[in-house]
Amino acid sequence: MNSTRAAHATRTRIAVSAAVLAAGALMLTACSGSSDAASSQGPRSSQASSFDGAYISITDGARGGIAAINDHKITYINVTAGDQQCQLTTKALGDIKHGSIVKDGKTDKGQYQVLSTGTINDSRTSVLWDDVNGSDQTGTDPGSGLISMSNSMITVGYTFAYSINQVQLIPADSDQAKALMAKDCNQQG
Repeated sequence: MNSTRAAHATRTRIAVSAAVLAAGALMLTACSGSSDAASSQGPRSSQASSFDGAYISITDGARGGIAAINDHKITYINVTAGDQQCQLTTKALGDIKHGSIVKDGKTDKGQYQVLSTGTINDSRTSVLWDDVNGSDQTGTDPGSGLISMSNSMITVGYTFAYSINQVQLIPADSDQAKALMAKDCNQQG
């Protein structure tokens, strides 16, 4: 019976020692995990900010489309105002730059129109729009859409009223975008 008690006591001591070692290992893992998490957020944040800014559509049939990206948030704006196209596009781009987008503007009242806002996922492959891909404009029914992002172009999958499968947008500060804007403004001037 003494040998049974001794074996039980030994197993108990081993279990307690193992539990202490496991707790210590967890604490070390948690500490190193925190620094890993902090360091992994750095590049992720810098990756996110590398896409921050305004993008204009170069897709026929979707000209006047503008996307504003701020970290993982995206706002999709439509500017189709005929002879005010240049003026309203310039205003929308200025508002994006200054963080003062007019959310309830209507193009027929001399304002650009926010079609939808959304959140881009971490892998930068889809967007959860605040309303059904911009189609109902109620903001009550979320809908997802595809997105592809690179430094030179963003492609948004068919998500709005356009009958276009993919809307391609380029950085508004790129030479190509500036040339398009100059051409549009000169035609209206």
